[in-house]
Amino acid sequence: MVKVVVAGEAGASASVKESQAWLRIKEAELVGVADSLSSLREILQGTEVDIVDIGSITDSADPWVTLAAQTGKYILCANGSALGREGISFCDKYEIVLQFANTLRFAPEYEQAYEQIKKGAIGKAGIIRLRRGAPASAENEGKCIFQSLGMHEFDWLRWTFGEVERVMAREVKRTNESGQIVHYALVMLRMASGAIAHVELSWAEGAEHASFELTGDQGMIVHDIRESTPIRWSRGEQFLSTAFPGMDLMQRQREHFIRCVQKQEVPRLHSRDLLAALDIASAARESVQTGQPVKLMHGGDEG
Repeated sequence: MVKVVVAGEAGASASVKESQAWLRIKEAELVGVADSLSSLREILQGTEVDIVDIGSITDSADPWVTLAAQTGKYILCANGSALGREGISFCDKYEIVLQFANTLRFAPEYEQAYEQIKKGAIGKAGIIRLRRGAPASAENEGKCIFQSLGMHEFDWLRWTFGEVERVMAREVKRTNESGQIVHYALVMLRMASGAIAHVELSWAEGAEHASFELTGDQGMIVHDIRESTPIRWSRGEQFLSTAFPGMDLMQRQREHFIRCVQKQEVPRLHSRDLLAALDIASAARESVQTGQPVKLMHGGDEG
């Protein structure tokens, strides 16, 4: 039985949901809920723990991540936007397994697209388009759209198509008729493989929305969360469809985490992957500020 602690700020509803989610997994035993750093430290000192699931954090998750990492626990962080370079780097240095929740590596449509691309379904990738949007919200004001909304896409792009060489970004903010700030961003990534990725981010949607269009010299894969058919792929005129009934992203990720603790699987996502996604988000911010493309350190030439 894998032992789990759910941690997060006092009164956070997310921690309740996370606790309930772990209770639905029969291989997991919830051994504690910590609503402060001191209570998490106390639990880690006096209780056998395998996984720390860090829920809702308003500011930086670094102190929570570092505390859990110091005792060698597997760490899942619900709020990817709260992850900082300090906590991620600490986990990377000491080879602690750290993942952010809801990574697209466990989303069935994105996982299936990844597998089809690795099998050569679209041939050599050309233009890649991803979109993610959510409603405008007061809690998003002041947050970095590239990290809060784009980290999942950036990580999936690296996982699927390889390293990013250059980043160019544009950002627009305005106030709508109801007085809410709506926020748009477009990030253009040049991949080391030669593919070009366009990532559109928006805090101006009526409801959460995600889609992708992946084209290559031999085919195309498309997905739109608003359509009844989750994913379609084509190698010519005909589109083929794939459905994913009864799939829950977070349950799949938690079950993977359990199998990693039990040494039945190797982690699908590592701390260094989070650092790389964070580098892309940082480069996008820099590009917005300077108006120029940003070359990543592991990238190729400037041409």
